Amino acid sequence: MANDIIYSDILNLEKDILHIEETLVEFLNLKYEEGIKKSLHQLESNLRYLSILANGAPINKNADRKIMDFLRTHYDYLQKLSVPA
Repeated sequence: MANDIIYSDILNLEKDILHIEETLVEFLNLKYEEGIKKSLHQLESNLRYLSILANGAPINKNADRKIMDFLRTHYDYLQKLSVPA
C-alpha cells in the first residue's frame, strides 16, 4: 500500500516535470522572464524532491533505473536551460 502511494507520487512528479518543461519552452519563446524564473525554480525543486523520494523508495531495480535515467536526462535539460544564451 505505502509502496503504491510512493510510486504514484513518483509518477505524478515525473508528469509535473514534463509539464513544467513544456511551459518553460513556451515562456522562453515569449521571452517571459518572470515565468521562466518561476518555472526553472519549480523544475529544480521537483527534480530534487523526485531524487529524494526515489532514493528512499522501496522499488524494484528496473523502476529505479528508469527513474534515475529520467532524473539524469531532466537534470541535464535543467542545466542547459539555466545557462544564459
